[in-house]
Amino acid sequence: MLRWDNLTGLLENGSFVLITSDNTAEPVTVYIFSSYEGGKVKMTHWKKLTNPNYLGSYAFQPGEEKAVTIAAVGQEEVTNPAEPEKKENCIVAHFMQPEKPLILNKTNCRAIERLAGTPDIEKWPGVGIILCVQRVPAFGELVEAVRVRPVKPFICADCGGVISGYGGKGHAEIREHTRKTYGRQLCAECATKAKASAGKAPEKENAQAAAAAALDHENGPEAEAVPDQDGGPAAGTRRRRRAEA
Repeated sequence: MLRWDNLTGLLENGSFVLITSDNTAEPVTVYIFSSYEGGKVKMTHWKKLTNPNYLGSYAFQPGEEKAVTIAAVGQEEVTNPAEPEKKENCIVAHFMQPEKPLILNKTNCRAIERLAGTPDIEKWPGVGIILCVQRVPAFGELVEAVRVRPVKPFICADCGGVISGYGGKGHAEIREHTRKTYGRQLCAECATKAKASAGKAPEKENAQAAAAAALDHENGPEAEAVPDQDGGPAAGTRRRRRAEA
């Protein structure tokens, strides 16, 4: 067995150095799939390594929820990777976000019907839903399954789209952060735009102040402000040089 304390150094080729019992160094290759995202350790479900074609509980971190928008729903022929000869027609939902499609069972179809307000799948595209993992009884035991929560997701105040998770943060975290930072709930894309706009505001104010200072310097210390003849004092002022005595 390979102990963690036998891994003494990382080589350029991605292998580690294994110190054997006779104190000799032997390079070995070790594959580590866990990673950090958003300051958190991102664990890897073993099913991810089989590269399934559809979304499953394996794609969720503990306690994670995925807010998505339905792009299309239809019946598709689904093949089991473990048994390629077995095929089945299933209802499958595709999403606007970069998530794999989800095979919909009757429970999830009913949940979407309630959220969409209609059983017609042609009217489901554009409906936002929240996906989570629940333990449900199946085959005499409790197993993990993807479920559609019976609540609607948060909506971006600027673009009207669903607020989805981004950069290791969940949709609820992004909503709360943007409400505190920008005074309204925003999706990640609109939050980026709001941040850029906030950065440009001080630059505009500085430019206006610089232009006013340049005008004062040009007119000199004896310049005075007088009301516009057209609109009065409220319409703005213009500067003129005092006549020299």
